[in-house]
Amino acid sequence: MMICRAAAALAVLALAACPPVRGPGAARVADQTVEIGRPGAALSGVAGDGAVVFAALTVRPPDPPSASPASPRGRAAAASTVIEALRPSRGATPIWRAELPGYGGPLVASGTHVLAALGGAGSVAGLAMRGDPGAVVAALDAATGAVAWKLAIDATEWAVITQLAATADGALVGGSFAGTLRIADKIVSSAGGSDGFAARLVGERVAWLVRVGGPGADAIHAIAAAGDRIAIAGTFNAGADLLGEPLLPLDERSSRSDGFVAELDPSGARRWVQSFGGKDDDAVAGVAIDAAGRIAVAATARGTVRIAATELTASGPADGLVAWWDGRGTALSAVLVGGADFDGLRAIASAGERVLVAGFYSGAIRLGNLALTAGGGDDAFIAELDASGAVVQAWPVGGDGREEVTALAAVPGGFIAGVAHTAAARIGDAALPAPADPTSGAAIAVRAAP
Repeated sequence: MMICRAAAALAVLALAACPPVRGPGAARVADQTVEIGRPGAALSGVAGDGAVVFAALTVRPPDPPSASPASPRGRAAAASTVIEALRPSRGATPIWRAELPGYGGPLVASGTHVLAALGGAGSVAGLAMRGDPGAVVAALDAATGAVAWKLAIDATEWAVITQLAATADGALVGGSFAGTLRIADKIVSSAGGSDGFAARLVGERVAWLVRVGGPGADAIHAIAAAGDRIAIAGTFNAGADLLGEPLLPLDERSSRSDGFVAELDPSGARRWVQSFGGKDDDAVAGVAIDAAGRIAVAATARGTVRIAATELTASGPADGLVAWWDGRGTALSAVLVGGADFDGLRAIASAGERVLVAGFYSGAIRLGNLALTAGGGDDAFIAELDASGAVVQAWPVGGDGREEVTALAAVPGGFIAGVAHTAAARIGDAALPAPADPTSGAAIAVRAAP
């Protein structure tokens, strides 16, 4: 149902949250739509500060002139990631551009640096990997793009970074691995097929590393920070634990995965953990901490899902799920977003006391007062929800082809979303022309906060 990122056109969208959250001296975005992109590139992450947008695009080498297909391992190893800093008000010309070996992952702006997650086999960003794939966090100077430091995150079998989050003194890293994971002088080993990991970086120093998992396949898919609070979310199977606290599945005998959400303190100690899910596999897309201190999780749920005493049933094969917990781990509101077809969520970001979610749908869907019908393929949307689960406003992302929100990040006065599209499309009221090559169209659209 989703677009292959390596074969999709790309767009970066910066839109205003409503109401905007703006501190003293925060940059103000201005209405802009700027075309960017290149053939064979896939957008993997976006970040920004309200005035400058940072985008990471993985550029894969062309297929070799051979009758046999290229080795996926070799293709991944040969890929490179281009990271650009752009000021949308000045057009598509980058302020700076840096290229690093490896395929791209999420980005985050943290202080004077932009942190990029990279992955691949053999060597990534010049660092040797033990497993296949391995991962690297690279810190680039936000003003110049110069690489300040690189940190290997690899395991004896494999390691993947799924999300980065900024803290006051560095960043958080979340992901999954198999085997024995090593980040600088910190080491953990998986208990089963795969486990999740979370680490706190203070500069390039690793303050702590924690593992979540058990005998099955477990992962951390999302991580977020606000002040001294850290939230993680992911999926697990029966027998998993987080720092000695068992994760309780909906059905001990089921082989299906459930979701979990937890809060850690600044030292990495567990404050609380809660689980949610149903009889079918559930997928976690993101976690956010809003200005009121609530922790919100975005997921894709199938069938009937239970969050504490609340049960919700998807309208079709799958719906998007947004659920909130308070600072003590008590479940609050929960809502499904979807229609009669296969729908779901891909990302979430905080917008003051509200949250922004990015999702996908086919067929028809209702978002607040908007009734939408998908065009030539899967369409996408960005919606703002209050803490009761009501849709306050929404930006449809649709057209004759396929559209997909590939990344979402909050910035002062608004947010940035990465969007892939294969034909002419519209993002809210901004028009994107059809690319000459369906794999190469790209744009940056900016909306000023009111």
